[in-house]
Amino acid sequence: MAAAIVQGGHDARTLNDLVNVVVVSPPALFNDTNGISATPRNSGSGMDLAACCVLVLAIAQWLLILISHCVLQRRYVKSRPFVNRPHEEYPQVTIIRPLKGVDMDMHRTLESSFKQKYPAQFEVLFAVEDPEDPAIKLANELIRQYPKVQARVLIGQDNVGINPKINNMLKAYAQAQNDLLWICDSNVYTDPGTLRRSVDLLLDNKRLGVVHHVVFSESPKTFGAMLDHAFLVTNHCRMYLAINAVGIASCVMGKSNLYYKSALEGVGGLESFGQYLAEDNMIGQALWHAGWSHTMTGDLACQPADIGSFAEYCSRRVRWVRTRKYNVTFATLYEPLTESILLGSLTTWALNHLYGCSMPAVFGAFFLCWFGMDMLFFYRINRGPPPSWLWFVLGWICREVLALPLWAIAIVGNTVVWR
Repeated sequence: MAAAIVQGGHDARTLNDLVNVVVVSPPALFNDTNGISATPRNSGSGMDLAACCVLVLAIAQWLLILISHCVLQRRYVKSRPFVNRPHEEYPQVTIIRPLKGVDMDMHRTLESSFKQKYPAQFEVLFAVEDPEDPAIKLANELIRQYPKVQARVLIGQDNVGINPKINNMLKAYAQAQNDLLWICDSNVYTDPGTLRRSVDLLLDNKRLGVVHHVVFSESPKTFGAMLDHAFLVTNHCRMYLAINAVGIASCVMGKSNLYYKSALEGVGGLESFGQYLAEDNMIGQALWHAGWSHTMTGDLACQPADIGSFAEYCSRRVRWVRTRKYNVTFATLYEPLTESILLGSLTTWALNHLYGCSMPAVFGAFFLCWFGMDMLFFYRINRGPPPSWLWFVLGWICREVLALPLWAIAIVGNTVVWR
């Protein structure tokens, strides 16, 4: 009915006129300046493309968060049982503990090596540079306390590069009686079943070259220690689990790692990594490219939160970024986009630009969801609440706020101070 008429007061419009109104001016019908636009605004502009890229990055980050929670549920909520295999199948192991000075709760951390429930024989080698180091006394006390465990203190230093840890460990590496090595920092405590569960994985996969354990902080006593604690048990731990689960590249931190000495020799030997400060990452990459896969048990490398001040926390975070920025440049530059405040701010802008979303509402929802996921992650991996939720939440919020400024300071500088 081409002649159909719509009456509106003294005005009359044909059906074709109405169609033209709808087709020509959709913004008038769908764009609500007081709410959320139903269609993207300013489509086709370069800013639209940037906003879409931000949303892709945000979705990718949330997927990593969900992956970390899945890994947590599968591997860490309950302890992995021992594999039922004959004890004679287990190889002997050399545990290397580099020492320098006395760390917080050091008797407990070092003693955990002696208390491993492992079917085969293992030896413990303490590597120390200075014959006057007070850590020697503590190591010798443990050796006397556990006479059934083969253990020695090795004193001296090899200078093969800028990495003090490699220089200190080389004597122990050279004198290790076994091919299977467990290199564990002096301030790390591990569960008595950690060694056996790690070796079980190595025996099940002959191309497995690295078994490593995620770092977990405990018992913060100062504000600086709480900041470090909040970082390690949420952001760092979460990203470490997710990246290793995705498995597209090597991601290894050297607090507690098992290697085959023969595999290390195949990539140049331990001494060849003395030229790097981030030797743990470089060893992992070298073994990865040589065809050795990596995996993790459900065990934690627990370290006491030993930072004494706010300034010490800032210094440690700056040092951490600076040691990585030349070895894993892309990951270091990308790091701010894994932080809640920057990614939340960019996501807020993107949704506002494309859809006119309320910026306070979007950022508030983003930050609260991020906060909730981190608190849930910590509660589950810690298997219970912190001593004080108020203290922990305060540390978490301050850590989130400081993340980007400390990263920027680290990026513009090059000096690294190592003990």
